[in-house]
Amino acid sequence: MNYWASYVTDFTCPLLFAYLGTRHHWNWPSVIFSFLSGWTVFSLIEYSVHRWLLHAGEGLLFRLHESHHQHPEEPSAFFFPTSIVVLTLAWLLLDRALHLDGASFFICGVASGYCYFGLLHHLEHTTRINRIPFRWLQKRWAAHSVHHRLDHHNFGVITSFWDLVFRTHQSSKKRERSEVVP
Repeated sequence: MNYWASYVTDFTCPLLFAYLGTRHHWNWPSVIFSFLSGWTVFSLIEYSVHRWLLHAGEGLLFRLHESHHQHPEEPSAFFFPTSIVVLTLAWLLLDRALHLDGASFFICGVASGYCYFGLLHHLEHTTRINRIPFRWLQKRWAAHSVHHRLDHHNFGVITSFWDLVFRTHQSSKKRERSEVVP
């Protein structure tokens, strides 16, 4: 139940923060800049949390994530209201406390990145690579597959950018088209 409730919550968050953004004065260049900044910041957060918290070698988050590595076929998700609580607190800090213009669209970008992360991670663990229609999604699937074999590499699920920056990227071998991959 928590697994699917988290998807509903995570899908709702970007819509909520986009709506909140449209309630204030806005223009397209600032919307696009704020949204893309949020998406970029999320990609760094995702990499950092995955690398330095989930693979820390100790603590509750490490044990939960280690369970995911041992049983990758089983659904796993944070407690479903986590995203709305964390994102709302960040929005309150940026929008209300710091009076940062574009905070809603920035948080919308962060929330969209998180939603995309969840959907992509689900796809990577429930779909065979040869059934994925887009080459760029197959590349993300392959990179994540390498991470499950070599867990000190390829921490980025939505992008390899930070793995390249921090030198944790590991290329996957080219597969033959006829090879069936679980």
